[in-house]
Amino acid sequence: MAIQMYIVAFNGAFSQETSRSVQRCVRENRGFILMVMKTGLIVALDDSLVSLVERHPDVRLVGGVTLNPRGYAADRLQRIFAENLSKQLELKVDPNR
Repeated sequence: MAIQMYIVAFNGAFSQETSRSVQRCVRENRGFILMVMKTGLIVALDDSLVSLVERHPDVRLVGGVTLNPRGYAADRLQRIFAENLSKQLELKVDPNR
């Protein structure tokens, strides 16, 4: 069980309905949306669940993504990813603490 970063490309033209449907599929398979684009999504997803997302009818392809840490926009992208990820994580507070 290894979480990796993937690009999920939409099959066909962009629509809000397509984007939401693919996002829902990613979340239902324990993935996280890092960035939404007109051409697809950048997600964090368990390797073992990639094939489930690939089967979605609105997905053209799912491919691995690696950022060059010295790349021009890597720092900015990592900040965007972290901000979007933090919005999806639920903090569970133990009332006995």
